[in-house]
Amino acid sequence: MQLPAPDGGVRDRTDRVLLAAGALIVCAFGAMAWFQARPGEPAFMAALAVATIGYLIALARVARRPSLSRRALGLCLVIALAGRGALLMLPDDQAGDARRYVWDARVQRAGLDPYTARPNDARLSALHTDLTRRVHAPWLPTIYPPVAQLYFRLVTSVNESILAFRVAAVICDVLIALTLAATLTAIGRPLAWILVYAWHPLMPLETAAGGHVDVVGVLALVVSSSALIRGRTAVAALAFTAAVLVKLLPIVLVPLYWRRVRVRDALLASALAGAAVLVVTGGPLPIGSLGAFVDRFRFNGPIFAALEHIAPARAVAAAAVLLGLVVATWLRTRRPVHAPEAWAWPMGGALLAAPMVTPWYLLWLTPFLSSRAALPLLVWSLSVLAVYRVWYLRSLGESWTVPAPLLWLEFGAVAAAVAWLAARPALRRMASHARRKKEPWR
Repeated sequence: MQLPAPDGGVRDRTDRVLLAAGALIVCAFGAMAWFQARPGEPAFMAALAVATIGYLIALARVARRPSLSRRALGLCLVIALAGRGALLMLPDDQAGDARRYVWDARVQRAGLDPYTARPNDARLSALHTDLTRRVHAPWLPTIYPPVAQLYFRLVTSVNESILAFRVAAVICDVLIALTLAATLTAIGRPLAWILVYAWHPLMPLETAAGGHVDVVGVLALVVSSSALIRGRTAVAALAFTAAVLVKLLPIVLVPLYWRRVRVRDALLASALAGAAVLVVTGGPLPIGSLGAFVDRFRFNGPIFAALEHIAPARAVAAAAVLLGLVVATWLRTRRPVHAPEAWAWPMGGALLAAPMVTPWYLLWLTPFLSSRAALPLLVWSLSVLAVYRVWYLRSLGESWTVPAPLLWLEFGAVAAAVAWLAARPALRRMASHARRKKEPWR
């Protein structure tokens, strides 16, 4: 009788632990869907905590031994899809932003400029249905850039509903995972690292349940990053421009492209940006409600709130963008293009000083968290889940602010991760020194 190789036995145990962790995640999201849990209520938070525990178990196993059999990897991806499928069964409550997406698409089809048309304009009442009458901030025109607007038109041309945006977001989510898998293969990293993204509890919450447009920008950015790694500079420049024209956050990554793309690639990308603006607005710059957003909207931004006491809001917002650019410039010279942290930290730095940080803003970081240097941002992408509690508190009549204990939990966890990362080399030296003293013959 031939005994199995030790490595095979270890891998089998790793596979079983991973699959058990994945089952925990799916059961948690299944329970959330079964009980029709609304964001932040006790059942929602309990299920989310269980999913997070399953995710942490999986991360620990992948970090220790990232080798997976093909069968186990396939099952892991099926688990990821199952979690998203479960959350598609939730009601549309969490996808309230999609009401604005539908409105913007209608405005465009009517031949109007979404950057000047306001949902509460009585002259536009004929464009409304029950779906759009409850749009957020109806006194403001849109804030979403041109490529986001084109996405709204595309989705509503298939089906004008919130569910359509949720399904479209899941499709983008799957494409992100496939692109990341191809990138991992190209740079020689084990495919098991795809689970850092695919099993992250934030992803199904904000795609299958939330339907947020951010996932479209994340897809464009991941395509751009993958193309840049492979030396396809024209694709990288075009996809990066598309990402910026979905949400402005990735603009802080511009230094990463310096001297990695050709001048003609940059010109081609500029032409794409100009064409998108012309199609959506007919010529005027798409400013919309960006200024009003910076001036008036505040949520989960304690650093911005502190700085706002000593400087104007727009100056603080500009400083946040500058911080991201500085971090990207520093990482451009010190990290290879395929280093995940080189992409994550500039956006993370800008978000830390932003006036408003909802959980789905951190979707932009999730594809780039599979390195030790990105650990504090990985921790943040999990600790921010506590903020969902605010939605429930709001339904009870509380103010639209994050309570201090939740802020301490969210950002205290990030600070602890930064401290651990900074202290780790010293701790390893101390441990090595202690071993040498204990065993001087070594």
